[in-house]
Amino acid sequence: MKKNTKGITLIALVITIIVLLILAGVSIAMLTGDNGILTQAQNAKNKTERGKVNEKNTLESYEQMINASTGVTLGAITGDEKNNTITQDSLGNRVVVPAGFKVVNPNENVEDGIIIEDVSHGDTVGSQFVWIPVGTGLKKKDGTKFDIKLSRYVFDASGIPSDRGSNILGDLWQELNIGKKNSTAKENIESENEGFRGSTIANGGYYIGRYEARDGETDTERTDLTEDTNQITLASNNYIYNYVTQPQAASLSQEMYNDDNFESDLMNSYAWDTAVYFLQKCDDRKDKSIPYSKQTGVIPTFAPQGTNNLNTKDIICNIYDMASNCIEFTTETADNENGIVMRGGGFNSKSNQITAARIGTPHGDDIVISFRPVLYLNY
Repeated sequence: MKKNTKGITLIALVITIIVLLILAGVSIAMLTGDNGILTQAQNAKNKTERGKVNEKNTLESYEQMINASTGVTLGAITGDEKNNTITQDSLGNRVVVPAGFKVVNPNENVEDGIIIEDVSHGDTVGSQFVWIPVGTGLKKKDGTKFDIKLSRYVFDASGIPSDRGSNILGDLWQELNIGKKNSTAKENIESENEGFRGSTIANGGYYIGRYEARDGETDTERTDLTEDTNQITLASNNYIYNYVTQPQAASLSQEMYNDDNFESDLMNSYAWDTAVYFLQKCDDRKDKSIPYSKQTGVIPTFAPQGTNNLNTKDIICNIYDMASNCIEFTTETADNENGIVMRGGGFNSKSNQITAARIGTPHGDDIVISFRPVLYLNY
């Protein structure tokens, strides 16, 4: 009796092991293989991701079709529109035109520099801005594509950029929304979810002044610093707004417009570096022996008006004087006793490159110091 019991138990154990092995094999087969659960899950994930991409492309195509069918092309925008207009250039690149502006060169494209002009905002009528596109797959006239990421950049000796993001360059300057040195920034520029950066990412671009800021209330060159401020414009026939403090430049830029559709502000580090990146990508100068990011001042004398400056070397993609004429205030803050950061080169200096950030004083009692507004769209 005992021997038979042991034999039955051993056989049962063997059978149990065999059954478990069979079940394990079936389970593995169900999990893996062409029709396995894991494979099916991965396929479902891939289909979902492809679906998202297709949906995005479809929506963009519908948007372009709607604009085309309603006549909303660059040339059809008159400035009478009550809202911002989403449209595209001659190559299909996205452009958003702010309400109250018309497009000066509707048959051109972002590589040329899309110019918009204020036609409806009273004292600033005639002011011009240029679109800086941001995104992937931007098209050039030769059929090639390029990407522009909104960020802060460092350019090496050959002009090759590297992304430094929000890192403080040289432990000296940064963007601060509040603080004893620079309390004029209107929003937290470091945030990707709001303000300038949020708008730029959502809209696929932003605008910078075509010219350095102009004084709309004088018919002669400015010669001294005063506590009173005048209305700024970006019209070529007005005189450059120099002899200005950084707080004045920030306030004048922020107060340039009061429109629910868009905001204006003083140039910031992200706007400056990304614009230089874009201009170097689309450099239309005849002499490109020096990369634009490494360009220094090219004008030996002060040019007080844009119309007097048409034959200089510092016009690129329809934007004037970022590498020369006047050094420009920004919203950046330096961690030292002066606390102000300026960008670009001046007519009286051959050593300052366009991308160089230099520390200065906030009082700006100088012919060579000015500023440049940016404009970004609400969304």
